[in-house]
Amino acid sequence: MNSCLDARFADGTSLNAAQKRAHVTLLIQAGADTTATSLGSILRFLVQNPSALESARSEIDAAEKAGYLSVPIQYEETRQHLPYFVACIKEGLRLNPPATNMFARVAPKGGMVIDGEYVPEGTDITTYAYVVQRDKHLYGEDAEQFNPQRWLKSNEESAKFEASQFTFGMGPRVCIGKDIAIMEMYKLLPEVSLPE
Repeated sequence: MNSCLDARFADGTSLNAAQKRAHVTLLIQAGADTTATSLGSILRFLVQNPSALESARSEIDAAEKAGYLSVPIQYEETRQHLPYFVACIKEGLRLNPPATNMFARVAPKGGMVIDGEYVPEGTDITTYAYVVQRDKHLYGEDAEQFNPQRWLKSNEESAKFEASQFTFGMGPRVCIGKDIAIMEMYKLLPEVSLPE
C-alpha cells in the first residue's frame, strides 16, 4: 500500500522528508478554503430555511437524547444517526459547490465528438458543477431550491443523485481531499447546529 510515508515519484524514487511534509501540508491547505466555503454555504442554507434548520436540530436533539452522539460528534454517528442532516449537507454542496469547475482536460489530436458536437484538438474541456447540479431534468422543477428531502426519497432516486453529484469531480481524477472534507463537514456542522 502506498501511504504518504512511503510516497514515491513516478520513477520509483522515494520522497525525502521535506517533500513528504510539503505534500501533507499541500493536502491540508488545499482543502481549507473549499471546505470553509462549503461549511459557510451549508450553514447559510440552513439559516435561510427555518423549517430545514428546525428539522435538523430536532433530529440532532433526538439522536443526542437516545445516546447516539458522542462529544464531539463522530463522523460515523452523523452518517448513521442524522440522515436528514446528511441530506442538508448534500443539498448544500449540490447548490453551492465550492469549486465550480474542475480542472480542464484537453481534446486529443484530431479532436473529438462530445454529445454530438465536434471539439477541435487542443481545446480545453471542463464541466461546471454549479450548472450540472441544478439540472431540472434530474432534480425536478425545484432544482434551484434548497430541498434536503430530495435526498431522502427512494434508494434508487438517492443513488441517481449521488451518481450525478459533481462537487468533488468524478472518476480517477476525483478530488484527493474529498474524504477528509466530508469527514470535517459531518463532524463540525452538527456541532455548530446543536439545539439551543
